[in-house]
Amino acid sequence: MEIDILKLLEANKMLLLFLVIGIGYVAGNIRIGGIPVGSTIGVLLAGLLFGHFGYTVPQGVATFGFALFIFSVGIQAGPTFFGAFREDGLRYIVLAAIVAVTGFSLALGVSKLIGLDAGFTAGLLAGALTSTPTLAGAQDAVNSGLAKLSTEMDPQMVLQQISVGYALTYIVGTVSLILIIHFLPRLLHIDLPVAARNYAKERGILGRRHRVIDEADMLPIIRAYRVGEQGVGKTVKQRGAEIDRKGKALRLRRDSKILEVKDDTELMEDDVISLIASLKDHQWAKDNLGEEVLDPGLLNYQIASREIIIIDRHIVGKSIQELDITNKYGCIASNIKRAGIQLPLSKRLLLNKGDILQITGEEEQLNRLAEDFGHIEEEVEETDLMTFAFGLVGGLLLGMSMIKIGTISIGLGTAGGLLLVGIVIGYVSSINPTFGRVPTAARYMLMELGLTLFMAAVGLGAGGGLVEAFLSVGPIILLGGLLVTLTPVFVGYLFGVKVLKLNPALLLGSITGAMTSTPSLNIVTNAAKSGVPALGYAGTYTFANVMLTFAGTLIMIL
Repeated sequence: MEIDILKLLEANKMLLLFLVIGIGYVAGNIRIGGIPVGSTIGVLLAGLLFGHFGYTVPQGVATFGFALFIFSVGIQAGPTFFGAFREDGLRYIVLAAIVAVTGFSLALGVSKLIGLDAGFTAGLLAGALTSTPTLAGAQDAVNSGLAKLSTEMDPQMVLQQISVGYALTYIVGTVSLILIIHFLPRLLHIDLPVAARNYAKERGILGRRHRVIDEADMLPIIRAYRVGEQGVGKTVKQRGAEIDRKGKALRLRRDSKILEVKDDTELMEDDVISLIASLKDHQWAKDNLGEEVLDPGLLNYQIASREIIIIDRHIVGKSIQELDITNKYGCIASNIKRAGIQLPLSKRLLLNKGDILQITGEEEQLNRLAEDFGHIEEEVEETDLMTFAFGLVGGLLLGMSMIKIGTISIGLGTAGGLLLVGIVIGYVSSINPTFGRVPTAARYMLMELGLTLFMAAVGLGAGGGLVEAFLSVGPIILLGGLLVTLTPVFVGYLFGVKVLKLNPALLLGSITGAMTSTPSLNIVTNAAKSGVPALGYAGTYTFANVMLTFAGTLIMIL
């Protein structure tokens, strides 16, 4: 039996699509200079290769992938979008806007200077800023009819120009951004590790070098102690204040009875009390509390670790230090994520809605903490597909709605509609987890699936005209892309230092977030030998995604 692979791929579009995605992921694992190419660019390159040889997929594939991706971006942004103003929020918004406006203005200027068509201009902006949402917004403007196209311009040709422009400038944008982020501190004679340490010291953040030691010392364990002379006749609350609240009392054995401990429980001679605290605090307790006792009845607890999603309005805006988790719950925070980015742990970091705290402690106390703070991530297993589906419907309808002012019709476009409805659903879900619930793993899967379907379709659609476009505008558009990538970095840095007065390590992380470039964040994080830049990245990334999506639509309207 003979199988003609080429004809099979041409006849079976689903086989072709997932072959492109699979090859793209393999290519994405290739490292250049120690930096992985990444699945996004890997799938795009694989699509361009197959597209060059004439393989295509229906336009509906790109539309479906685009809808999943943009809507999921909105859901991810929702919990933090409205609450991100609490800690440096306004500065992050302004910085993200400065980077977006600079890139947008340059793309328009370069386009007029070298005479690029509208499609190439939008592709240049999206690729140079390494922003897939910008690409999605621009293509949607063409598909939805928002784009201002002359009668001589074929919409399909414009879509191909957008894709080709993006493909040509994305690689240049990614590589040049990584290089400038790497060399900028040297050019400006900035000692990033020192800057990061200064900020960490100011904000009470754990340093990377001591992280392993700190985590081991802070591991919560339960031990039992016989009440010493200094504790007799005092309440648990009084004794706790005297010993600087090192841990939380759980149970007490008095004679043969085991009692639950309350703040007003009065300690008596020969009482044995169990205490949950860090290993470091237990070492102190041996010398200050009394004799350690091996009592199975008091030590029979389960220690667990859970991811707690912060949603309670009484918790949002407070610092970990202010919440006093160890004393109140006997639990210890060991990790925090915001907008999918792991942040350095800081006692003074203000919690935002949607933050995910990794908490370790006794299971019963852990569940009580989860009820007060929000909910346990892994307990939300099912995706509310009904709300997800109706949210997509609402976003599509909102995107099609137009407001007419005289002879001018104004609308959000499909990208804007889906993004805004996604933000609203994500925000409402953070307040009420039973509504529109999309667990982190499910959201990541939907976003990644949508992105890879979209990028595969973009690559296959652009591949046929890639060589011709490169020969006609390739060198010029590459130089233009280099300018649009690098200028916002310098403008953003100068604005951040002179006007916003941001710490250099935090600022460089913020700029990588404004450019939506995770590989660049890894570069600055390694250079700073600290997780401080991730704080800035998380601050600007959410706002940048929203702004750059609308930038893609706007550049096709002007």
